[in-house]
Amino acid sequence: MSADLNRRGARIPHYLSPLSLAVAVAFSPVLMAADDDSSDELALPTMQVWGTQVSSSSEFLSDQDISIKQADHLSDLLRDIPGVDVGGTHSVTQRINIRGLNETDLDIRLDGASQYASMFHHIGNLTLNPDIIQMADVQVGNNSVRSAAVGGSVSFETKNALDLLRAGEDFGMRVYGGYGSNAYHQGSVTAYGRLSDKVDAMVYGYTIDRDNFDDGDGQQTFGSDGTVSDILVKFGVEPSFGHRFELSHDHYRDKGDYSPRPDMAGSANAGLSGDLELPTEYTRDTTSLRYQYDAGGNTTANATLYRNAMELNRDESQITIRWPGNRLSDNTAEAENLGATLELTSLAELAGMQHEVTYGTLYNRQESRAQYGNDPWIDENAITTAGYVEDRISLTDRLTVTPGVRYDHFERNAETGSDTFDEVTWALGLEFAVNQNLTLFASARELFKPPQLLETFVYYQNGTILADDIKAQTGLNKEIGARYQQQFGEHRINANLTLFQTDLDDYFANTYDGTLNSGAGGYIIGNNGDVEIEGFEASVGYGIGEFNSRLSYAKSDADNKTNNTPALDYNGRSMDVGDSIALNLSYYFPAVGVETGWNSQWVLTEDNVMPGTPDKDSYNVHSVYAQWVPPQADRLTLTLSVDNLFDEQYYSHASRTGVARGFELDDYEPGRNIKVSAAYQF
Repeated sequence: MSADLNRRGARIPHYLSPLSLAVAVAFSPVLMAADDDSSDELALPTMQVWGTQVSSSSEFLSDQDISIKQADHLSDLLRDIPGVDVGGTHSVTQRINIRGLNETDLDIRLDGASQYASMFHHIGNLTLNPDIIQMADVQVGNNSVRSAAVGGSVSFETKNALDLLRAGEDFGMRVYGGYGSNAYHQGSVTAYGRLSDKVDAMVYGYTIDRDNFDDGDGQQTFGSDGTVSDILVKFGVEPSFGHRFELSHDHYRDKGDYSPRPDMAGSANAGLSGDLELPTEYTRDTTSLRYQYDAGGNTTANATLYRNAMELNRDESQITIRWPGNRLSDNTAEAENLGATLELTSLAELAGMQHEVTYGTLYNRQESRAQYGNDPWIDENAITTAGYVEDRISLTDRLTVTPGVRYDHFERNAETGSDTFDEVTWALGLEFAVNQNLTLFASARELFKPPQLLETFVYYQNGTILADDIKAQTGLNKEIGARYQQQFGEHRINANLTLFQTDLDDYFANTYDGTLNSGAGGYIIGNNGDVEIEGFEASVGYGIGEFNSRLSYAKSDADNKTNNTPALDYNGRSMDVGDSIALNLSYYFPAVGVETGWNSQWVLTEDNVMPGTPDKDSYNVHSVYAQWVPPQADRLTLTLSVDNLFDEQYYSHASRTGVARGFELDDYEPGRNIKVSAAYQF
């Protein structure tokens, strides 16, 4: 296959595989492409190697944007998508943020399995390895009844053998090694192949060994030294044309002697608890059985059965400083999702109009269990069931309307109170193709969120109650915008603009009440006013020949209209993220097989904060990369990149910030990091 075809962004066998020589992962050209023929002509090309296809509703969208990166943290993969940020620098604090809302307001799935959890307020709820991700579909904001999440959804798909096999091959192997100067090394081995005409299989093993990194001021962080490993086994069976079954098991483990509060700066941990480090093990086991039917007819089907189990184990038995007495032990928290989803799509012509009807149902049972030492103190669950139908109706060749309706039922069986919540919600979308280049769109989606289970690791349940008058959080997300694409000779241009307003009524909050528990104090989970989030995402891409560029701007402002304050996150800090500007430039030299690029991000000061609290500081960070796939040896890929080229001292606005007990909590990102990697595919 020619380099040009490879770089068009079609779904093809990847050329890269790693060789276990030194050196780090993380290439990041940004490319735009679409699935249909016209948008393929407008694709912003780049080499597709061991990359990830990233589609986002906030980018230029014909159907799909493709961003090819090698990443060691989810921030490398998602942070330059307009409206999206990833907070946390520690391996256990990867927190996706969309328009100021965190992962507890999002529907995040890995190979169809729900990743929802509420583990521990100092640790994130996502344990994902970006290296093995094949596709990430990011829906910025909720515009469809196919999802119930308030803030949007992120669907991750891992690679399989068919993604990796080169044309004409039945078996292959990929080895990879990488090194980052600040401060880790990593490697992976992947074996894959066709066991028969109908069966394929893949085994993948990965590890990354991290030391404590230096921030932009040259200060070494504290309590980040640990190892992450990931093993993925996947089998695919295609018994007949159009039918595919896929069974996968993913075992992820993060282990190290970590700081007590990994979401805070190392200096804050040192100030609050000295040199204390706690043996920590954070694991995830995801098992999915999936079925897909697509025989090219009028009906397609997708079904998934899954189990996703997360466990946080931390040895707090040797702590000698001030610490809750009931936690001086080896402590464990577990969160498990057992579920099933089924979705069917049918094409039909009714009343002279084309209909694309999607209907589905889902079930999820979330279990939370925990124990201090040998004393189990929590075992609670929440059961979600839902059904929905959505019809994309082509009223004319240019105008489509998409109505949808959904029913959600939520049963909460918890120590803080048991109750049942249900709701019927609707969505309506419109698209009008002004011409073949310009499309206008608008949508509205009712929102619904019942009160979820509390975090699992800390025993807040014994001092927390549901308010007697608590109501489910409801709301409405409204969007309007335009998409544009055009080619003028060799010049390619595309653009996207989305304006949105999200109203969240009866927003949830935990309020401290000193009279609870016979004067010992506790928390009341209740409603705390109405929140409004409004803003926009805009992007424009330009390409000519082998040069490609993209510029984006995202703005989001969140206010509690009832209390006349900024909308607050779970830490009592403003949820707002400063305006974000991203610039991506790349150039490909086909004669020598070299891709080069420059990525920049500017984030403006966020001053919509509570009185007396510090602003979230502005920053700008820049990265540069070069990747070489020798034309004479296209099984080899070498990558050199420099992240945070100018050694900027900064923190993501989606990370932990502020001051507590006189210590600055700001979770500073790593400073300059020189990465080199080598990959080889046998």
